[in-house]
Formats: sequence, C-alpha cells, structure tokens
Amino acid sequence: MTTPSAPQAAARKRPPVIPFALWDGGMSAFSSVILTFVFATYVASAVAAEGAVGDEAIKAAQDHGSQVLTTWQSIGAVAIALLAPLLGNLADRGGARNMLLRVTTIATVVVVALMPLVALDSDYLTLGAVLIALAVVFSELAGVFVNSVLPEISTPENRGRISGTAWAVGYWGSIVCLGMVLVLFVMPGTGILGITDENGWNYRAIPLFVALWILVGTLPLMLRAPRHPASAPEERWNPWQGYASIVRRVIRAFREEPVMLQYLVASAIYRDGLGAVFSIAGVLAANAYGFSTVEIIIFGIAANLVAGIGVFLGGRIDDRVGPRPVIIGGCAGIIVLGLVVLAFGSTAVFWVAGLAICLFVGPVQSASRNLLTRLSQPGRETENFGLYATTGRALGFLGTAAFSATVAIFQDTRTGILGIVIVVALGLVAFVPIRLGAAGRAATTVRTAR
Repeated sequence: MTTPSAPQAAARKRPPVIPFALWDGGMSAFSSVILTFVFATYVASAVAAEGAVGDEAIKAAQDHGSQVLTTWQSIGAVAIALLAPLLGNLADRGGARNMLLRVTTIATVVVVALMPLVALDSDYLTLGAVLIALAVVFSELAGVFVNSVLPEISTPENRGRISGTAWAVGYWGSIVCLGMVLVLFVMPGTGILGITDENGWNYRAIPLFVALWILVGTLPLMLRAPRHPASAPEERWNPWQGYASIVRRVIRAFREEPVMLQYLVASAIYRDGLGAVFSIAGVLAANAYGFSTVEIIIFGIAANLVAGIGVFLGGRIDDRVGPRPVIIGGCAGIIVLGLVVLAFGSTAVFWVAGLAICLFVGPVQSASRNLLTRLSQPGRETENFGLYATTGRALGFLGTAAFSATVAIFQDTRTGILGIVIVVALGLVAFVPIRLGAAGRAATTVRTAR
C-alpha cells in the first residue's frame, strides 16, 4: 500500500526547476533596474552633477561620475576574478555550495537595500559607486553557485530547455520589474506612490523595491537547492590550499582538458561583447538618440521582452541541434545587426535592429552555460563556473574599452557599436575552431560520448 508520506517524498525528490528559474527572475532586477537602466544612471548623472552650474560644468561632472562608477566596477571585477575560482573550489571540495549560494544572494539583497543612503549630493558619488560595485561582486559570485545547480536538476536531453527557460524568466522578470518601477516611481515624475523628487527620493526608494523583489524571487532556490556533496570531505581547506588546488587544476586541465580551457578563453571574449550590448544600451539610447528616462525604460522593457522570447526558443533549439550552432548563429546575427545599426543612423533602425540583437543575446548566453556543464567532469561544475566567471572578468574590459575607443576615434557615441561588433567577432573567430565533439552537438549524442 502507498503510505501517506509517499507524495511528499516524491515532491521532495522532484528537481527544483521552477525555483532555479525564479532565481534568475529575481536577480535580473538588479542588472536591469540598478545596473543598466535606472539607479546607476541616477548615481553617475544626477548625483555626480548636483550643484554644477552651466552645461560645461554639468558635462564635466557627469563624465567624472561615469569614471568613478566604472573605476569601482573595475575594482569589483578584480575581486570577482580572485574570489570566484577560490569559492568554487571550496564549494566543490568542501560541499559548501548551498551555504555560499545563500550568503552571496542575501549579501546582494542587503547591499541593494543600503542604496537609498545615496542622497542627491555629489559628496555621495563614491558611496553610490562602491555600493553598486559591491552588489555586482556578490551577485556575480551567487551566479557561480546557481549555474552549478543546472547539471543537478537536468539531463543532457533537457538541459538546454531548462537553461533557456530560466534565462527567459530572468528577462521576463526584468520586464515586470521595470514596468512597476516606471509606474510606481518614475512616471510622470513621482509615480503613483507619490514619492517626490526632493533629495532624489523617487529614485532612492527604487532599490528597496528591487531588494524585496530579489529576495522573493531567489528564496525558493535558497531553500530547495539540491544537496551538493563534498568531493574531498576529509581534507582541511584554507585559501592558500584553495589557490594551490586551482593552479594544479588549470595545469591538469591544460594537459587533460585543453578543449575546456580554449572554450573558457573564447567564450570570455564573446560573452563580454554580449554583456556590453545591455550595459551600454541606456547610454547609447540617451546620448546617441536622445531618449528620455521614460523612453529608455520603455526600450529596456521591449528589449527584455524580445530577449526572453529569443532565449525561450533558443533553449529548445539547443536541445535539438546542440549549443555549438546556437552560439555560432547567435554571434553571427549580432554582428550583422550591429553593422546595420552602425550603417543607418535613424531612430527607427535603432529600435528594430537593436531589439533584433536582443533576440540573439539570450540564446548565446544560455547555450554557453549549457556547454560548460557538458565539458565539465562530474563534481567539478562549481569550480569550472568559478573559472568561467574569472576568465570573463579577466577579459571584462574588452567590450567597454572597445566601445570607448571607437567613440574617442570617431567622436560619435553611435560608432561605439563598432567596438562591440569587433569584440563579438573576435570571440566567434576564437570559438569556431574549437573541437567540442559530442558536447557541442545535439543532446542525444552526449550520453553516447560519455
């Protein structure tokens, strides 16, 4: 006879696919609202320029604000590069993955909740930049541990679909969150909550809403993440041994897993170009096409909607044909459409081609995550995702540097698109020759290869 506890036991054994997707939906609010479209702009523009008089003084203050913001994010990138592989090693060897997932996710929530301290005063510029950089560090580290959950809740046959669906939920979560921010806080100046712009409170209140959004979205996975057993439970762990283990791991991988190392480098290049597509979208829309804050948010909502549809479909294509064709096709599409935006300067072309670019960004990101799980040896996933984050951050200057360089050369913000296209093209050129074998093909061939 079936005992009453059997359904409960089955529920407990069911892979937490929905909590995994909800985590992306929750954390995406940080990247879209805080980092890309709203709060970072408030810090680098309004806070930095407060008290400046005259167009030249305001522009100089805003340029200084952008410099301070990017400088602290560069410092954060160094911290991520140093910590990601170390904590990934601890997560795998010591079995601390779930604890580290909870700590870094909650730390992200706490730092975002502190952002209302950034008053509309240029003296608070550094505080705002530091808080944003800290939140980037914690959210990126949390992403390392979440990515390593993917192979534990999926099979090679459905991994592309699950990864793509989670990315799609992230984009769709961004849509809802941006829409609510627009209605509650921004439009037509105070939002329906009636928070005035006195001392910047209509923008300063937004991080509290985002912190709550992140917590609600990420809590299910923090509670239901599958147990991650230690690969070396008998060994004592300390940072120096951790770094030594990482060095030995890289040396061994150089001899035994050269394909994975080649992939880490190539993907770091094109992933940085993909990241730049979203990170400079607001700046490009405002400076090159004259978008207002409301128009930027509307564009952000549309971009996330298109990206969500693209990655939802891309995950299913990934399962059918494998991650390699998805990555190659997606990067090629971004390159062609980027050149279209560059060739035609009209706002209509920017809307159409820009949104079409978003259709390809998500599938490439999702397929890249899936491909690393296929290339990783069992029990090494978290450590490899730490290296994935480190290589990405080590080359994380490429997209923004190429954008800045082309703008400086041609003295036109719109030409910065060329820099991003070049970075994505370089990553594609580095990726195509890699012999991925069964890992890059349709999911049905993976089990046979193993």
